[in-house]
Amino acid sequence: MGLKSLGAKCAAGVVCAFLAGAASASTVVFNGTFEDTSSSTPGAGLVNGQAIGDLASGPGRSWDVFTSIPGWTTDSGAGIEVQTNRTLSSIDAHSGQHYIELDSHPKATSNSSMVQTIMLGIGTYKLSFWYSPRNGDAGSNGIEYSVTGAAPNNNVLLLNGLTGPSAANGTSVGNWTQFTSRFTVATGDSPVHLKFEATGKANTLGGFVDSVSISAVPVPAGLPMLLSAVAGFGYVARRRTRKA
Repeated sequence: MGLKSLGAKCAAGVVCAFLAGAASASTVVFNGTFEDTSSSTPGAGLVNGQAIGDLASGPGRSWDVFTSIPGWTTDSGAGIEVQTNRTLSSIDAHSGQHYIELDSHPKATSNSSMVQTIMLGIGTYKLSFWYSPRNGDAGSNGIEYSVTGAAPNNNVLLLNGLTGPSAANGTSVGNWTQFTSRFTVATGDSPVHLKFEATGKANTLGGFVDSVSISAVPVPAGLPMLLSAVAGFGYVARRRTRKA
């Protein structure tokens, strides 16, 4: 494509769509820290009958399993297990009082997954979350995370996995480690599905997840000026062509 055509397209708003990712500096995952207990959506827990708002302070058990929690729904398996700072002596939440384990009770269907649908514009994004292995068996703590487009295409924008404890990725029992991955959305105002899934041994002892977020990756500082210049060049070229 020549500079004249590129300038014309930018002037028409096609090339300028690359700027859409910079328009919103951050896209926050709803309830990414799992601290939202205001909704009655979860109802009573499936294992202990606990309300999600009672887990952190009592009375009763400090954890329970839910079909859905604010922002997230079960995609497969037993459900979403919410634990709190009262649950284990070896670890507290990375942020606030709640965190997630997806190797949930009961054991027969313990490996579970949760999903959230988010609307994103064109651009490059960074997924960030914090992870900790529950125990010293790396085969027990696997987590897979993905971002896919909506049906009918269900195109995979991001797919990755991890486990620990591991010297290679810096994970250890009782400590939180941050992981980040980038993905690109090519179509504006697209629903994408953010998913986390337990992939280790189905023994109700899996890896922990907390502080999940998605943020737009800023466009390089010089790109808007470059596109503006190209658009101007195309406009001048078209005017010269018309005069000729």
